[in-house]
Amino acid sequence: MRSFIFVDKKEKAFGKIIDDKLFELKFYSPYLFNIYRAKVVGKIDSINAYFLLYDDDKKAFLKSNKKFKIGDSLICQIIKEEFDDKLARASANFRIENEDYCLYRFKNKGFPKLKKGRFKNRQNYDKLIDLKNSLINEENFIPSPKLLKTYNELDLYIEENKNLEVKEIDIRNNKIISDAFKSISENKIYRDDLSIIINDLETLCLVDVNSSKRKSTMDKNDFYYKVNEDLIDFIFYNLNLRNIGGMVIIDFLKSTKNEKLVEKIEASLKKFFKTYTIYGFTKMGLFELSIKRRGERLRKKLKEKELI
Repeated sequence: MRSFIFVDKKEKAFGKIIDDKLFELKFYSPYLFNIYRAKVVGKIDSINAYFLLYDDDKKAFLKSNKKFKIGDSLICQIIKEEFDDKLARASANFRIENEDYCLYRFKNKGFPKLKKGRFKNRQNYDKLIDLKNSLINEENFIPSPKLLKTYNELDLYIEENKNLEVKEIDIRNNKIISDAFKSISENKIYRDDLSIIINDLETLCLVDVNSSKRKSTMDKNDFYYKVNEDLIDFIFYNLNLRNIGGMVIIDFLKSTKNEKLVEKIEASLKKFFKTYTIYGFTKMGLFELSIKRRGERLRKKLKEKELI
C-alpha cells in the first residue's frame, strides 16, 4: 500500500495517491479562499444578489440579505472559482483559521470553534478574534478592491490530510499520474475484463456498463448482477477522479437484483463524495443520481494545461 499527498510546485498542482492510484488532482488558485475588500459594481434587487469587483479585472457573484449600494465596499471571501461562463462565488461570511480553531464572521455568535482533535489554546483563540476584527475594520477604508488575506489551498489540504506523508513530484513524469491522465483522456475505460464508457455531456453524464470479455457459466441474471457489483467502485472512483458532478445516469446491465445493487451503490458513494442524491432506477432500468458540482472538470483543466 502506498498512500501520500503529492505536490508539483512547477505545475501548481497537488493531490492524493491512495493504494498506488491517483485519487484526486487539484491545481492551485491565486484567488480561492482569499479575503478581499471588494467593490459593489452591480446588483439584482429581486434576489438580493450583487456583482463584486475583487481584483483588477476579476468579478464575483454574491448573495446577501444585507443591503448594499453600487460603489459600496464590503469584506468577502472567494469560496468557488470561476469556471466555464460562471463568475466566481463570494461569501460575506468569511472563514479564517489556525491550527487549533476556525472562525466564521457570522456563525457561532462570532466566537472561534475548536477543531476536532485539538486542545484549547487561549493565545490562538485570541489571535483569531483579533484577525476577524481587523478584517471587519478594513471595510471602512479605501481603495477597493484590495487583497486583505491569502489562504493557500495547498496548506489547507495538507492540514485536512495530515496523517499522510507529503512528497514533491513531477506530475508530467510520474507513472501513476501519467497512467491516470491516459485513462482520463479516454471515454472507454477497462477494469480487467470489464469496461465502462463515460459520456460526459454539458448537461449530464452518462455511464454505460459493459461485460466486455468476461465469460461465465453463471445464471444470466446472477452474472449481470455480479458484473454491476464489480464495477460500482470503479465507476465512482472515475467520476470522482474526473471531478464530474451534476446529473449522472448509469446504464447497468439488466438484473432483477436492483434493490440489492442500490445498497452497494450508496456504500460506494460515501467513499468518494460528500454530497449526493440518489433517485434510483427508472422504469427503463436506468439508475439516476446527482452529485454536487465541485468546480471545473479535470479533463478540461488538463487539456487547457496541455497535460493530455
